[in-house]
Amino acid sequence: MATILNCFPLTVYKDRLGLDQAYRRQIGDAVINAYRTGSKAGVSKTSAWTGDRNGREFLHLEPAMAPMFKGVHARMVDYLRALKIDPSKLDLHYTRSWGTVSEPGQSIRRHRHNQSHISVVYYPVKDAGTGNLVFHLPDPLNEFSPGLFEQHSRDMGLITESNILNSEMVDLPVEEDDIVIFPSKTYHGTEPNNTPGTRISIAIDVVITLKDSGGVEYLMPPAEKWRKSQDV
Repeated sequence: MATILNCFPLTVYKDRLGLDQAYRRQIGDAVINAYRTGSKAGVSKTSAWTGDRNGREFLHLEPAMAPMFKGVHARMVDYLRALKIDPSKLDLHYTRSWGTVSEPGQSIRRHRHNQSHISVVYYPVKDAGTGNLVFHLPDPLNEFSPGLFEQHSRDMGLITESNILNSEMVDLPVEEDDIVIFPSKTYHGTEPNNTPGTRISIAIDVVITLKDSGGVEYLMPPAEKWRKSQDV
């Protein structure tokens, strides 16, 4: 009997953060206030507001956000353990964190976070039907002929069933209080918000360093061992 082996999976972690509704609303109100009172670079009828482009990319430094970030850390430890990585040997550094606001008709285009290692998305406020998270794979490993997995192949009946083996996009349903963790190099975006409601998310970038880099050639050494070149 033939055996089908699915190699090289992308692992995406999803859970509930478990924050109470009042606190989630507090987070959402802070993001909305930043959106309404600050600059709006990159915003259009179809493009959502993102705090990283508008000078609001350090939410992890705000004391009011501490309960959320403590919960995020615990989920990142779970994520690492799922990959059979020992979190006790690593330090996880929040480097950037910002809110996004998607109003009716808006979405976040496909992108990835090349400046970090692990990325996190949390949904403190998400009305039903306001659009899901979408993961993209520009060069699917199973796509032996370029363009084979694009929509035209489905329209002509060449692809008889869509599944994770023959797709270049995966739609991940997300709800309020959901947290999603994945490698930062992964292309992702969102569906358009096709409702009158609002989708608010918190995006977080994380860099990992070794606690002890002695004898280790790869991975990043402890941050306390770094030095700015102009300070030498």
